[in-house]
Amino acid sequence: MGLPIALAIALRWWHVYLTRDMPTVRHLIGDAAGYYEWASRIAGGDWIGHESFYQAPLYPYVLAATFKGFGASLWSVQIIQSLWIGLAVWCLYLGAARLFNRRYGLVAAWMLALYAPSVFFDGIVQKASLGCLLLCILLALLARVMKPSARVAILAIGVMAGLLVLTRENALVWLPILGAWVWFARTGASARSRCLRLGIYALGTALVLIPVGVRNAHVGGQWSVSTFQAGPNFYIGNHRGATGRYRPLVRGHETPTFERHDATMLAERDTGRDMSAQEVSDYWMSRALDDIRSDPAAWLVLVGKKLLMVLNRHEVADAESQYVCADFSPVLRGLGALWHFGVLCPLAAMGIVLTRGRWRELWIYYALLASMVSAVALFYVMARYRYPLVPLLMPFAAAGCLQAWTCVRAREFRRLGLSLTVGAITAIVVNVPVHDVKRLNAHAWMNVGVALAEGGDVAGATTYFLRAVEGDAASAEANNNLAQALAMQGDFAGAIPHYEAALRVDATLMGVNFNLGVALENVGRADKAFAHYKRAVELDPADAEARAATERLRNPDR
Repeated sequence: MGLPIALAIALRWWHVYLTRDMPTVRHLIGDAAGYYEWASRIAGGDWIGHESFYQAPLYPYVLAATFKGFGASLWSVQIIQSLWIGLAVWCLYLGAARLFNRRYGLVAAWMLALYAPSVFFDGIVQKASLGCLLLCILLALLARVMKPSARVAILAIGVMAGLLVLTRENALVWLPILGAWVWFARTGASARSRCLRLGIYALGTALVLIPVGVRNAHVGGQWSVSTFQAGPNFYIGNHRGATGRYRPLVRGHETPTFERHDATMLAERDTGRDMSAQEVSDYWMSRALDDIRSDPAAWLVLVGKKLLMVLNRHEVADAESQYVCADFSPVLRGLGALWHFGVLCPLAAMGIVLTRGRWRELWIYYALLASMVSAVALFYVMARYRYPLVPLLMPFAAAGCLQAWTCVRAREFRRLGLSLTVGAITAIVVNVPVHDVKRLNAHAWMNVGVALAEGGDVAGATTYFLRAVEGDAASAEANNNLAQALAMQGDFAGAIPHYEAALRVDATLMGVNFNLGVALENVGRADKAFAHYKRAVELDPADAEARAATERLRNPDR
């Protein structure tokens, strides 16, 4: 087992070295920047915080512990994450070996060690890496529950389930499933024994989640064992006009800095009163359900589309993209060309068919897989959201490889033919294009430009913004960012067409009207600038700069 662990760590360290000069590494953006800032506050002594949790809290606390122990550098985070993937590989080996045998465990371990999205997630500031580790530990524990003396393992399963909820909120759907597994795992057990085991599991979960609920109640006045963002996230994924991917409630506000504020501001503006965190979440949930009820057929089509997106080979990027990162890392580029979700999923489908005779032991894995696919499809799809499927699929993928070879040697061609048929159908489904990859990649290049611009390299950012606009000329955000970069370099005339293009796509994109007004004023078109300043105030009455500019042009002699 030492070789796959060592190679997993070495590949990730090599990848980290190769991407050391990548703009989104030198200047963090999106969730990475938010987690880093949050962890820095925690490490600085703010361990409790002042608001109820809006984002899953475990990863920032783990980062804070890393900062305290090894310094607040991105390098230390990447090294630690590259080390704990070694533990994840070992735990996946244990889980698959206990489930099948050591050969299966070893193949599953190699699969995780070489899996391209795993290399990517382990090299960025993102909770997906921690979630993978916790899930692999959980899988190693599950096989021990069938033993009579498994009380410590059951307690640990409860703890791991709670930690997963604090890492990825949709893991809440696993709590009752794992409880059912603890109850039914030992055949022939008495009701008293089952109740005891279930109580131990509940205790493990409570040890993790109840302190979070108490903390949220203390600082925010309301009880929640996780976060208060379910409503806004459900609305983003299911409102009329949703695409199945993330789009912020306010266009142009794609970062964690704005998410909570925008959800609260819009809800309170609509209701005309102050609202608690739970009330804000309930408001957005209610709006989404109203949209669903108004056109249930369209919603079912949307959910079907999202199911295909969840199972598709393409890794839907957040702020950072695996495919952009691959341009800087030959390691990631090579692994990604050969070993990706479009290969993993068909192999796992073959393994599920070939091991179906053991369904009474394996149903927990089917349930965990199906519930996570459903949980992601009910909200919106990102690569990191569907990443928990990977450790669950790999033991079956190992079975697909090894048992297929066993069938060949035993001349069990009927059994092999069925598995190959299911695998082929799965391969077609997961590899059929369902995304506009060109547009998604354009968005990813735009984010690289954002990182350069925020780091002070506006000229370098302009190159990437141009690349983004060339890839998706209809992107309001890409046109706006290119315009901003041009304006910052004094090219106001060149910026104006791109501001206007952004507004043609989305007339409500925050900040564009004000910035267009500034550009127009700088080229001597004050009359048109006034109209855009006025529109900026209409869209955001709190925009003090736009109000001041409007008053200045309305009363030029004052």
